[in-house]
Amino acid sequence: MAQNISPKGNHLPSLEQLSALAKGRVPQNTVANTKKWVRIMNKWRVDVNYNYPLESQDKDTIELQVTQFLCGITSQNGDYYSRTSLKNALSAISRYLQDVKPNWRYNLHNKVDFPDLYARFDGLLKDMKKKSIGETKSTDGLSTDEIRHIIQHEALNPNVPLGLLKRVFFWICILGAPRGGEHVNLLASQLVDTPDGIIFRKGQQKNDQGGIDGNQFDLNIPFPPDPTRIAGPNHDIKKYLSLRPQKGKCLYLYLSVSRSVNAIAQGKWYADKQLSDRTIRSMFKSICVECEIDIKGRNICNHSGRKTSIFELFDLGIPENTGMAITGHNSVGRYRAYAKPNNNHKREALSGIVNRLEGLPLLPSSSNTIKRKNSIASQSSLMSDSNSNLDVENELQGNSVSGFCTAKEIMQKDNYSQSNHNSAELNEDHTFKKRKNHKYKRVKIVKKYYKNCTFNK
Repeated sequence: MAQNISPKGNHLPSLEQLSALAKGRVPQNTVANTKKWVRIMNKWRVDVNYNYPLESQDKDTIELQVTQFLCGITSQNGDYYSRTSLKNALSAISRYLQDVKPNWRYNLHNKVDFPDLYARFDGLLKDMKKKSIGETKSTDGLSTDEIRHIIQHEALNPNVPLGLLKRVFFWICILGAPRGGEHVNLLASQLVDTPDGIIFRKGQQKNDQGGIDGNQFDLNIPFPPDPTRIAGPNHDIKKYLSLRPQKGKCLYLYLSVSRSVNAIAQGKWYADKQLSDRTIRSMFKSICVECEIDIKGRNICNHSGRKTSIFELFDLGIPENTGMAITGHNSVGRYRAYAKPNNNHKREALSGIVNRLEGLPLLPSSSNTIKRKNSIASQSSLMSDSNSNLDVENELQGNSVSGFCTAKEIMQKDNYSQSNHNSAELNEDHTFKKRKNHKYKRVKIVKKYYKNCTFNK
């Protein structure tokens, strides 16, 4: 921003320019987060009939109403917000009051200035944790096999505009390890082409905004050179940068795909317009879905790229100071938090304890299980055979069981049993003589069965 405001040479900055500098010191993500929670709070105030601005009240009223908001707010679907989200809400409201309320120099987190707010909010968070309510969902990363699968998938085909864009995004996630919210503000100038490979420069980070108390050095992440005769990350990024509008005004890295077929044919794959925030913020998850990665029950988002990168550094045995120089962490504790073991790691570790135990009861062997299954199957077969024999016997002796039968019933049974045998003859064009013979045979059959019938006296 300083380059846009300050011309070359000595000059006298205006008050507007100085105000713009002061306003620009706050990260855009912080501004967006503050607006989000103020909007949620104002909607809650309307619902509970607080039809006046919070900043118009005195200190004690603000303390009470902020406490009521934190303890009474729920999401649109009626669920509790996570405990981390509620803490973010308190920070956002505190920043908002400092910006809009004259002579307000308080911090809502200060338990000396706001003892009731602190005690009640602290009790709320502890009660929620005791009841397992509002647990923060940790971001999940990808495995090495999943990374390989995505890179080789057709959805990241570098020979089409959208595939190349997604491929560059994925390379930056895995190698540059940016935070989830940083993707929206990345500039094309942060990717510098050098003879040794692409260098990804990060001037500002969440934990390093520069400023008076910050670090005045950029974080440089050199991407490794591509293997011989392999189209690796350097090749893909250089290709993407060459297909951007060379004299475009949009400085952001991720651009929209051109809608003109002729422009794409002429090598102008991308428009001079930034890709929408919504598309960028959901791109990592969209890539996983398109590449058929199983994400059920997993918290996959753009920040998953950063966690995946740190997972890979740990698995490769990279020293922590080197890994922190890539990710930009200032403390070992924060860096190790990203490599927190997941449930699979914990399950594998605990399985070692179970495997060392002796004297546990044995399950039936597979051979005994098979024999038992065969025995059950044979018994079922015998029962089925006996039932079928009983059915046949009942069918043949049905007349004796019932004690009475008619000639008509005998003829119907005989017609059913002989239907398959005589189907060919029934389908032919019978002559009168064949009909007569057939009728004679049927009468003989009737007489034969008629003798075996038992009549009630």
